Amino acid sequence: MIKPTTVGRISDAPRFRTRAAPVLPRRLVLVASEKGGVGKSVFTRTLIDFLRSNGSRIAAYDADGGIGATLRVLGLRDDRGDLVDEQCAIQGVGYYQGRVEGERNMVLDCMASREPLCVHDLAGGLLGDLTRIIDEGASLDGFMAAIEAEGYRLTIVHVISPDVGSAQSVGRWLDLTEDHADQVAVVNLKHGKPPADFPFWYGFVDAYGEKKGGKTRARLLSGGGVEIEFPALASGTFAKLDASNIAFSRAADVGLSVTERAQVVRFLKEFGDNLAPAKKFLGIE
Repeated sequence: MIKPTTVGRISDAPRFRTRAAPVLPRRLVLVASEKGGVGKSVFTRTLIDFLRSNGSRIAAYDADGGIGATLRVLGLRDDRGDLVDEQCAIQGVGYYQGRVEGERNMVLDCMASREPLCVHDLAGGLLGDLTRIIDEGASLDGFMAAIEAEGYRLTIVHVISPDVGSAQSVGRWLDLTEDHADQVAVVNLKHGKPPADFPFWYGFVDAYGEKKGGKTRARLLSGGGVEIEFPALASGTFAKLDASNIAFSRAADVGLSVTERAQVVRFLKEFGDNLAPAKKFLGIE
C-alpha cells in the first residue's frame, strides 16, 4: 500500500543552483472544483509536466491519495513499473488523502519545504475539508493567514466545464478566498467550444429573453483574475497515453503513430501559448 509523503521527504529533495533572478513570491497553487469530472487532474498533470519539461522546479501533490490520476501518471516508479511508496514531490508526486483528518494538513505543511512553487491536484468537493484544517469548518480565514505567514501567495485554478456546478464552485471559492488569492479560470475545451457550450460560465439568454449565468465569470475577471483555455487532445491519442501512464512530454516512448505524436506536439504548444496570461500567478513569469 502506498504511504503518504512526508514533509521530511520533500525537504530531502535535491536542490539546484541557479543564476540570480528577480525574487518572486512563493506560490501555493490549488487546482480545484467542487464539481467532479471537469478535468482537474488532466490539467494539473499537463501543467506540472509542461513546466518541468521547460526547466521549472515544481513540488507536486495529489490530494486523492494513492489512487490519484496525477500520481498515477507522474509518480516515480521502480524497475518493475510500480509506483514507489516514498514519492519525492520534486521529482515525482507527493500524495495524501484530502478527506482524512491529519493527512489533509499536507496542503499547508508542504510550505515547510520552502519550495517556490507547490501545486496540488485537489479532489472534487474538497473545499469543506480545507475549512476544517484551521477554521473548524467556518471559513478559510485561518487557512489563508497561515499561507501568508509562511511568505506564500495563494493561487486558485478553477477548471471549468459546461455544468452549472462548475460555475457555482468558482463562486464558493471566491466567497472564501477572493481578497487573499489570485484566481485563474481554465476553460476545458474537451467539453466543447466557448461560449455556446459553456452557458453558465459565459452567460446566455433563454427562450423567454431572460439573461442567465455569466455573473461568476464577470466577478472573477473584474477582481483581477485571468481566464485561459485548456486545449483538447484527440480522444484516442489521449486514451493511449493515459492507459500507459505516460506524461505528454514522453509521448515518443509509446507506440503512437506519426499523426498521433504530431497531435501531442500541437497540444503542448497550444497549452504553452495559452498559459501565458496565468504565468504571473504561477510564479514563473
